[in-house]
Amino acid sequence: MDGDLLPDGRREVSVLFTDLEGFGELTEKLGDGPVAALLSDYYAAVGHIVEKHGGVVDKLIGDCVFATFNAVAAVENHRQIARKAGEEIIAEISGLDAGGKPLRAAVYAASGPAEVRTFTAGGHTATTVVGRTVNRAGRAMRRPRYGSVTDADLE
Repeated sequence: MDGDLLPDGRREVSVLFTDLEGFGELTEKLGDGPVAALLSDYYAAVGHIVEKHGGVVDKLIGDCVFATFNAVAAVENHRQIARKAGEEIIAEISGLDAGGKPLRAAVYAASGPAEVRTFTAGGHTATTVVGRTVNRAGRAMRRPRYGSVTDADLE
């Protein structure tokens, strides 16, 4: 992470979610072990791209990666950078083998004001982003467009 660490509070951020095409069916076809190995490669690729662009992987949720830009670390031009990271993720993921065919991902991005907060649940502490900006990107996931970046701000 190259940017300055930012305190909790309200600010302009960019977020992105990733989604893999046919993940449930792929899990049934390949089985748990091979899918876990595929997820390891997928998470590593997405994490590398996000971090290369100054973003932070916030959560891994099944086949979804949730990443933020300008939330934890300062990132100038975070809107453009998040979309560029999304395009690189689409290209990189298509090189992974998903049971004999290329893996396809969709990326959903949104930018705008959000609340950045550090929360504690039991012994786990995490900094995350909440608000309408996150919700916009999440709603775009209901209309998957695999092989592309959906800009929820333009929807």
